[in-house]
Amino acid sequence: MKLKHLTYPDHLNSDVNKKGIMKSSVLSEDNNDIFDATEKKNISIMKEMEKTNAILEDLLEESTKKMNEVIATNTKFMTIIAHDLRSPFCSILGALDLLKEKLEESNIKDVDGYINIASDSANKTLGLLEGLLEWSFSQNEEKSFTPVKINLHELITGEIESINLSSIQKNIKLHHTIVPNLYVTADLQMVKTIFRNLISNAIKYTNNGGEITISAIEIKPYVEISVKDNGIGISKEDQAELFKIDKFHSIAGTNNEKGAGLGLLICKEFVEMHGEKIWINSELGMGSEFKFTLPHYI
Repeated sequence: MKLKHLTYPDHLNSDVNKKGIMKSSVLSEDNNDIFDATEKKNISIMKEMEKTNAILEDLLEESTKKMNEVIATNTKFMTIIAHDLRSPFCSILGALDLLKEKLEESNIKDVDGYINIASDSANKTLGLLEGLLEWSFSQNEEKSFTPVKINLHELITGEIESINLSSIQKNIKLHHTIVPNLYVTADLQMVKTIFRNLISNAIKYTNNGGEITISAIEIKPYVEISVKDNGIGISKEDQAELFKIDKFHSIAGTNNEKGAGLGLLICKEFVEMHGEKIWINSELGMGSEFKFTLPHYI
C-alpha cells in the first residue's frame, strides 16, 4: 500500500516556517550574546594585563632611576672627598719637600719649623677627612641637609689656618676682614667645602707674592661673601664655562697646578642647596672675585 504524501495547508506551512525561522533567530541571538560576553571578558582581561604591565614598567623605571641616583650620589661623595683632600696633601708634601731640602743643606734651624708645619697639616687633614666622611654618611639619611648657626669669623679663621701652607709656598698674603659675631644659617660641611674650593682656586691662579682677601657684608636676609685675589684673572669666554655641569673646565694655575675643574661645580651645587647664588667678577690680568650668598642667621 502506498503512503500518501501528507501536505499541510498553506497557513500551517507558513506557521511552521515562521516558527522554524523564529527558532533559528533565537539560537543565532544566543550565540551572539555568548560571543559578545566572551569577547568583552577577553578585552577586560587584556586591559587588566596592560595595566599590570604599565605598573611593572613604572616600578622598573623608578627602581632604575633610584639605583642610578645612588650610584651618582656615591660617585659624587668620593669625588668631593678626593677633591677636598688634594690641597691639604699637597701642603704636607710641600712641607716635606722643603724639609728634605733644608736637611740636604744642613740648615737645621728651619727643620723644626717645617716638621711642625707638616705635622699640623697632617692633623688638620685627618680632621677634614673625618668631617667629610661624617657628612657623606649623613647624605644617605633622610636628613641630608642640616643648616645650623655658623660664626663666619671663626669658621674662616680655621679654614685659613688649614690651607695657609699652600699660600706660604707661593708667598701669597692670605687674610680675611670678616667681623666677629657675623652668623649665617647653613650646612657646616658644605660651607667649609665652598671656602676650601674658592680659596684653593684663588691660590692656584695668583702669582707668587700676590694677595687674597676674604670678606663678608650683611645684606639681610642674607650675607654676601667674597673671595678676591689679584691674580691672572679669567677671560669672559672661560667664565661662561665655569659653572656648566655638563663639562669640567679647568685651567692650569700660575705654577702649572692641575685640577679636575670640579671645585666650582661643587660650590654652585652647595650654594644653590641653600637657596642662594654664586657668581664671578673677573678680567684678564686684573684678578678675580668670587661672590656667593648664604642665609643670614635670624
